[in-house]
Amino acid sequence: MRSASTIAIAFVFLKFSSLMADDAKSLPPAVERQVDFVADVQPILRKTCYSCHGAEEQEAGLRLDVKARALEGGDGGKSIVPGDSAKSRLITLVAGLDEDTGIMPPEGEGTPLTPEQIALLRAWIDQGANWPEDADVAAAESTHWSFQPIANPTPPTPKEIKWVKNPIDAFILNRLEAKGIRPSEEASRETLLRRVYLDLLGLPPSPLELDSYLRDSRPDAYDRMVERVLASPHYGERWGRHWLDLARYADSDGYEKDRARPHAWRYRNWVIDALNADLSYEQFSIEQIAGDMLSEATLDQKVASGFHRNTLHNTEGGTDQEEDRVKKTVDRTNTVGAIWLGLTVGCAQCHSHKYDPLTQREYYQLYAFFNDINETDIDAPLPMDQERFRLAKAAHDAEHAKLTAAVNDYETNQLAKAQAAWEAVVVKDAVVWQTIEPTSVTSKHGATLQPQGDGSWLATGKNEVSDVYTVETNIREQRVTAIRLEVLPDKSLVKDGPGRADNGNFVLTTFSLLASSSNGDETPTPVELANAKADFSQNDWQVEKAVNDDPVDGWAVSPEVGKRHVAVFELKEAIQSAAGVKLTFLLDQTYNRGNSHNIGRFRLSYSSGQLPAPLEGLPADIASALAKRSEERTDDQVKRIAKYFRSVDPELARLNQIVTDHAKQAPASSGVKAQTVVQVSEPRQAKIHIRGDFLNPGEPVVALTPAVLPGMEVDEVKYGRLDFARWLFAEDNPLTARVTVNRTWQRIFGRGIVNSVDDFGTQGETPSHPELLDWLASEFRRQGWSLKQLHRLIVNSSTYRQSSAFRSELVEIDPENILLARQQRRRVEAETIRDLALAASGLLDSRLGGPSVRPPQPAEYSSLTYANSAKWQVSKGGDAYRRGLYTFFQRTSPYPMLMTFDSPDSTECCAQRSLSNTPLQALTLWNDPAFYECAQALGSRVVAEVPPVGDSLATTRQRAKYAFALCLSRFPSEEELLDVIRLFEDQRSRLSNDSEAAKLIIGKQVLTEQTAPAELAAWIIVGRTLINLDEFITRE
Repeated sequence: MRSASTIAIAFVFLKFSSLMADDAKSLPPAVERQVDFVADVQPILRKTCYSCHGAEEQEAGLRLDVKARALEGGDGGKSIVPGDSAKSRLITLVAGLDEDTGIMPPEGEGTPLTPEQIALLRAWIDQGANWPEDADVAAAESTHWSFQPIANPTPPTPKEIKWVKNPIDAFILNRLEAKGIRPSEEASRETLLRRVYLDLLGLPPSPLELDSYLRDSRPDAYDRMVERVLASPHYGERWGRHWLDLARYADSDGYEKDRARPHAWRYRNWVIDALNADLSYEQFSIEQIAGDMLSEATLDQKVASGFHRNTLHNTEGGTDQEEDRVKKTVDRTNTVGAIWLGLTVGCAQCHSHKYDPLTQREYYQLYAFFNDINETDIDAPLPMDQERFRLAKAAHDAEHAKLTAAVNDYETNQLAKAQAAWEAVVVKDAVVWQTIEPTSVTSKHGATLQPQGDGSWLATGKNEVSDVYTVETNIREQRVTAIRLEVLPDKSLVKDGPGRADNGNFVLTTFSLLASSSNGDETPTPVELANAKADFSQNDWQVEKAVNDDPVDGWAVSPEVGKRHVAVFELKEAIQSAAGVKLTFLLDQTYNRGNSHNIGRFRLSYSSGQLPAPLEGLPADIASALAKRSEERTDDQVKRIAKYFRSVDPELARLNQIVTDHAKQAPASSGVKAQTVVQVSEPRQAKIHIRGDFLNPGEPVVALTPAVLPGMEVDEVKYGRLDFARWLFAEDNPLTARVTVNRTWQRIFGRGIVNSVDDFGTQGETPSHPELLDWLASEFRRQGWSLKQLHRLIVNSSTYRQSSAFRSELVEIDPENILLARQQRRRVEAETIRDLALAASGLLDSRLGGPSVRPPQPAEYSSLTYANSAKWQVSKGGDAYRRGLYTFFQRTSPYPMLMTFDSPDSTECCAQRSLSNTPLQALTLWNDPAFYECAQALGSRVVAEVPPVGDSLATTRQRAKYAFALCLSRFPSEEELLDVIRLFEDQRSRLSNDSEAAKLIIGKQVLTEQTAPAELAAWIIVGRTLINLDEFITRE
């Protein structure tokens, strides 16, 4: 007989079966199409499961990245039952149907799966859980979809072929039809006009452009409008802003000092100009990555290399310069990897990438491409300045050539005669300066003093805050009356010296002399100096101060650096010694203000002649040679006399001075600089940084691309940045084209075909339309990498031209609008919000390019910077009303309005801005003085540009329509029109009885005789209301 226990077991089984049936009913239905493990399932597991059930960790004994282990299950039993998803524990857990365990992944550990993802998993299991043997993680990394060659799929043929305007529509419609979804109807002409303007220019169409477009009834009116927009110079500004997000552009260095970069804008100008010229994306990229390395690189190509200068730069005192350089190189590596490869290469800086096939060695092989960069600033005049400079320089060079010719003529035809006349009289009464021949020359603080072959000594090596040079010599003359010190220029010194300070100057605080017998038997005794004189002394730094024993000051020669200078020190009593004398010279440079103001090159000599001793005189060897008859002189003496005469001939000096003075008058370039890079002359050896620490170097590496991608092979060739830049655009590189078209798609539709626009690795998402992505990438390359052609293709499609109106039936089928059955409605970016207000109000200064500007911002905001280094001087005139693109971006205190609306902080590459919706944004639009000024100007513009017509109500209606056209690029419905009229009339009535309030609202706006204060103030309130509409800052 049946026992009670058997009945109980049967009851439990029936209950369990019933529960399973109920669970199956509550699960999303499995998708009907064939599901591919690698394309559809593995990305879901990788993103949501591998962190707890992967190679490094297997909670509950379950591992899901390897086929055998996944099918085996974990502590809770089998998780995957091939052929029956309803009985698979994996489905129960991810759907949250297990009351004991709860939903997987748990809260805080990951994002729950969407119904669509669960539907994919169910279909895969129901279809037999097919898991290819080569699809385990190790194999999947190299077979990942984005690493495969770009296909060139044939566009499908959907049923509603009339809807297809270009192949984009064929791919989109084919997916929609497979889901039984129809596309949305085409948006209104007003909406399309505003959409194209905002997407391609970041500006609204003017009322005149709106009216012209609405009146254009030609079949190709839309196409014509698109062409006009693409030809606008504002196109480069709009898409330049997108690029600057990627390039992490800013106008300051970052870090604690955050110093301004006054010439950073020169790179921004290049970006705008290149985009407007539709420079191929290939060339656009190569010039930024390695423009400085191109053969005969143009100025623009060198400026383009400023892309690499957008890194942060640490100027804080005590900074390790090598550490800062390494950080910049890491940033350049990560940024290039993100922009052109769409990979998170930075994850391999400290260890091999956990998910993508990129080892730490391969990371530093990429790093090696950028390790040989040096930074440099160059003159970079704008084109118009270049032409002016070219003409002025040509005129100056012609005049300079004439002056130089006069010098050459004198040297050829008159110098020999002048020398003969000089020789006839110079020997008589000439004072002779005899260069000393030291027995010892030393530096107190370790500088190396090297003889130069002309009796002079050059200081090299250590350059301490102060120093004392000691020179000893034995003199055989029986009489010494004066000492001469020459400080000499030298190319090895800063600004040619003659000093070693960073301005080429020196300070001789004390010059002193000791004398003793030449045999050294006597103790040296100080020699008293009676007088000092020099050919030049710096203001308040006269040579006389070098003999007063006061270390506070001394002899210096600024600003006359880079020249020879002479000082003569006369002895109070001549040194008399029949046996000769030992002299010790002390050149004390103990300048108590520091800064290493030491002498760089010098020569000492003495005279036995009568006082006062002249600064100049005949050197002993010249005097000796001149004492001989000309036919008795050696060839060397002849040459030395001629060389000496050239140095003292007053006429030659005069002519040379004219040439020198004229050279100083050479036309200067505009003063505009550009931050660029150059390749080092001696390559640096790149090494693996163990755990990412540059102080712990490992094995050396050579520059090479990741092995998972096709391209460079290991051989004897050493690859450089230019090779890498060209490799990015090689025919077999699968990433660059895909990443670029996907990012462009995201900019236009708000979501990429690959939603993870900055991650095409194995942790990224799979394409929603893989065939479309590859077709676009292939077409992009076929069209010569033309960005304008890519934009033209997208905005001319029916997909783009759909209405963005909400459709309730899509909520369940496609809640995120991944299939694009309608257009995306989204808020515009921060800079565009500002531009819209300026454009509507008529305040916008639409000049193209130029330096960054500082529009008004909240008082004292810039003082919040760490070092209080940002002095925000509000720009004057039109500069205060330029596009947001040109707003000075201070990294430690960025313009607050931009940050309120989610502008990136420019510290690293940003492929996709975050999008928030906060009360602070509404408060900014309502209360920010800049936006209130726009509302004031908007009200005045409406009144000024729409004169009275007919009765008062007719005028009000026309002005309300015009305000709508200015702000929303459309005309109001009758209901909206009545609302605006009601608002206007209520405010005008209220303010007619409160003139003080009207005056406060009007502010500095100009009133005409025909307009009452209350009327203008009311229109300002209307303008303020329209600016604060959600539609005003929304791209429909």
